[in-house]
Amino acid sequence: MDQRTAFMELSALLTGIYAIVKDAVESRLSQSTADEYLRRLMGEFPERLPKLLAAYDRLASVPQKPSIDDALLQKLRAEPEFAAHQFVAAQIVNIWYFSQFRAIENDKNAPFIDGGFYERGFVWPVIKAHPIGFSDQPHAYWTRKP
Repeated sequence: MDQRTAFMELSALLTGIYAIVKDAVESRLSQSTADEYLRRLMGEFPERLPKLLAAYDRLASVPQKPSIDDALLQKLRAEPEFAAHQFVAAQIVNIWYFSQFRAIENDKNAPFIDGGFYERGFVWPVIKAHPIGFSDQPHAYWTRKP
């Protein structure tokens, strides 16, 4: 399995947003985001993220490919690599939902690192809101009637 596929499938498994791998349109739309998130996370976790991806790949690359669901998540959580790199797994969830993550473990004051796609965060449809402070409209668009 290539690295992008493993990252997208692992991301879907961890976030519970399965459409990024199961829905053809959503998958295509998510690929560029996944590439950038993978690049940023790999830059901060060059040793830890590959181990987490390898643990997922081992479980998912069997002849009878398992469904990306809660049963697979439970198997992944039982892997020693998951326990050792649970912080990195949490940062995968953070970057997809909020487009930010932390690189320093066990430091509540560690700064967040920008993921680059604030407006694409999974949090917005979950809370049924638009990205606060973000608009693709020209300045003062709100002053004109539609």
